[in-house]
Amino acid sequence: MKKRVYSGIRATGRLHLGNYLGAVKGMLALQDEYDCIFSVVDSHTITVPYDPKTLKQSVREIILDYLAAGLDPKKCHLEIQSMVPQHIELSYYLATIYPVSRLEDLPTYKDKKAQYPKYVNMGLLYYPVLMAADVLLYKGELVPVGIDQEPHLEVMREIARKFNGMFGQTFPEPQRFKT
Repeated sequence: MKKRVYSGIRATGRLHLGNYLGAVKGMLALQDEYDCIFSVVDSHTITVPYDPKTLKQSVREIILDYLAAGLDPKKCHLEIQSMVPQHIELSYYLATIYPVSRLEDLPTYKDKKAQYPKYVNMGLLYYPVLMAADVLLYKGELVPVGIDQEPHLEVMREIARKFNGMFGQTFPEPQRFKT
């Protein structure tokens, strides 16, 4: 059975060369060998300043860019995060077992808090829990992300371990995957 991969791109506008080299190129290679779910993670997009008038268009453009780049719906599953309400539902349950103090200590939260001091919100703090739900919802085993996201992967693993300890073996512990 193929290992499951989950990856997503925030809906911040059209994909660009950095997105292609950093994510999409790897997605293209993965779709032939793994059970892949590639998402437009629009719920993550709204954790920092964004333009509500252009969000829907950005989501549409990213899906079209995914297809134009060569992601094949016959080989991988493409989704729009907000159209799958189970992402938010699972993230709520996971949030009830994970300490806020741990989220506040994450370097990514501290960086965004410094970058957007007037826009610090619960969504920003909650971001890693939602990211964990995105991956764990599909029992994702591999997550192709950069080294900067390693703290979020550790949160995923901690949440999976804690959930499994409380409720029985349910989720794998996702691993970082280099493409």
